[in-house]
Amino acid sequence: MNYLYHRVPENMEGGTLFPLNVLKEKYPELYTKQISKYEGREHVTKQFIPTLQCLWNDVLHLSAVHPQDIKQSLIEAGMPDHEMRYYQIDPLLFEPEKTTVYLYAHKVKEDNMKPENFAEYVPSEISRYSVLSQETQEYYKEMYGNHQRPLLFVRIPHILYKGSIDISELPIITV
Repeated sequence: MNYLYHRVPENMEGGTLFPLNVLKEKYPELYTKQISKYEGREHVTKQFIPTLQCLWNDVLHLSAVHPQDIKQSLIEAGMPDHEMRYYQIDPLLFEPEKTTVYLYAHKVKEDNMKPENFAEYVPSEISRYSVLSQETQEYYKEMYGNHQRPLLFVRIPHILYKGSIDISELPIITV
């Protein structure tokens, strides 16, 4: 069975994952820490997701690529080995009308939020998004080759969920 994955946030509080815009109200200190990953890319947080009629920060971001595949590629690119923890989530837990797939298929940055860069969320088709692309692997190598820290999910399709996730019963995998 294919699963969806969300990295376990540092200093996780409570038993629910919230989108950043909800986190901002509920846990302002945690929001400040989490929003820092967009430093220098603040424009991303204001992007409009046409298929869900909301902003980038109004959704949770998940991946269908197994974390071990991401970690292995990062190590091969030059990242020091360290422990990474992820929630493993059954794709059937998400309501399709509140979920979309961001394909990351655009070639020009200005096209990234066009409707054709999104796909309908069909849980039985998650495996289509579970392979780490050669493009992502090359990006990791380029970043480490330039002594820069890569973004983990560049060119990896994102499963975007407009809601919160109760993580209290979810398994955590460590890679």
